[in-house]
Amino acid sequence: MPENTEHDAEMIETGDHEDAAAEAGEADPVEILTQELAEANDKNLRLVAELRNVQQRAQREKEAALQFAEAGLATDLLPVLDDLERTLTSIGEDEAHQAVAEGVRIVLDQVLKVFRDHGIEAIEAAGAEFDPEVHEAMLQQASDEVPKGVVIQEVARGYRMKGRVLRSAKVIVSSGG
Repeated sequence: MPENTEHDAEMIETGDHEDAAAEAGEADPVEILTQELAEANDKNLRLVAELRNVQQRAQREKEAALQFAEAGLATDLLPVLDDLERTLTSIGEDEAHQAVAEGVRIVLDQVLKVFRDHGIEAIEAAGAEFDPEVHEAMLQQASDEVPKGVVIQEVARGYRMKGRVLRSAKVIVSSGG
């Protein structure tokens, strides 16, 4: 053993310490640092990519929240819209109340215009194939004229906003003959 110690000391003195480290089974410090730097760079790239993903997800969520910010107000106004339509229906053709009917019609048209301007549209139901995504079946009714699974009558109009259902149309569906 003393010979190895003298040999190691001799190699260090002559500047052959890299060879001595290799012989002793030790890794090159430059190689170790290069590997650590590559690992740190890889970790950094992954963190940067994850940060971008989080930022993009937050941006999408913010855009969705802004896009449907009016949905709550619109949903709250739907019963008012229903009442205006029922008022017009109940007035009918009575000439004594035509001035009132015209006023209600004007208000109803204004509300519908505001809805359209904000991307809110009525869901067409009568005569359409029943779709549980946009229709809510209140009852089924036998019919020889209307095929099974087709909407016979709309009980309450449904509405959607930019593709999202605010309220399903309440309908009566044919159960066939």
